Amino acid sequence: MITPRHRLAFTLLELVLTLAMSVVLMVLIGGAIQFYGRDMNLRDMDVRQTQLAGALLQMIEDDLRGTVFGEPADMSPLETLLVESTGGQPENSADLSAAGIDSEDDMTAIDSSADLITSTLVLQSPGLIGGQSSIQFDLSRLPRLEEYQVMMDVTVGNLEDVPSDLKTVAYFVQDAGTIGGVQDQLESVGDDQQAGSGGTVSGGLVRRSIDRSATVFAATNSGMTTLSQSGDLLAPEVTSISFQYFDGINWLTFWNSDDSGQLPYAVKVQLTMADDSSIEEGATRIFSHVVRLPMAREAEETSEEDTESEEMAEAGI
Repeated sequence: MITPRHRLAFTLLELVLTLAMSVVLMVLIGGAIQFYGRDMNLRDMDVRQTQLAGALLQMIEDDLRGTVFGEPADMSPLETLLVESTGGQPENSADLSAAGIDSEDDMTAIDSSADLITSTLVLQSPGLIGGQSSIQFDLSRLPRLEEYQVMMDVTVGNLEDVPSDLKTVAYFVQDAGTIGGVQDQLESVGDDQQAGSGGTVSGGLVRRSIDRSATVFAATNSGMTTLSQSGDLLAPEVTSISFQYFDGINWLTFWNSDDSGQLPYAVKVQLTMADDSSIEEGATRIFSHVVRLPMAREAEETSEEDTESEEMAEAGI
């Protein structure tokens, strides 16, 4: 009787099927790992962008909370003295030009539709002036130790700054591709190009902090070109920025502390950034933050009793 022998090897068909199943399994595992890695990369980009937006909004908040407002001096006693000394008419018609004092009618009018960055608008006293796409304000802050070295190391093309406790800070977004603006210092690393050389800019959020006296001098002496090229490019990822100002009742798109006689109660800041984590082309993300100004206060209102007492005093009663 012949017993069947046991088979000690695989057939060619079995070997081919095993290899095919192994290839399919490796493709599925590789796809799962690639999908997981791409998802983790998008999440990491999302977190980094959120952290960047939070840092920018925190910087803007710290600057805005240091905004100061200088109340204009009361010139009525001086006007009365000048009227009495010249034997003139009522104080409202007094001419103070001889004393070097400009009347309110001679002060520069500020157009709400003007661009605050390229125009020569200057506040008569420290305060805040802002539009929908840019803001400029004066803040009081003690200089840091490294700021004193600016007088010994002046960057070519930038407006020379001086250590001061009263700075004029401006935030705005410059258009990409324009010639003559705030350059990205990282792009000029290893190149001969220097900041302020007049090349094209990559756009992004710009912060400019210069002594108030230097800012006023540049704005009133045809130095806007140099002034527009001064500042620090914070984030090229920011495509736009918008501001709104709360007066206690409504949100406004323009504020001028010289006209309103006070600071806004709060400022709403809205950043728009390109969303690199989205698969849609041109997608953006919006980050909003409301900053309350500690120095803001209501404008003084004359009560009815004070008005009556003033009228009786003028009538000699």
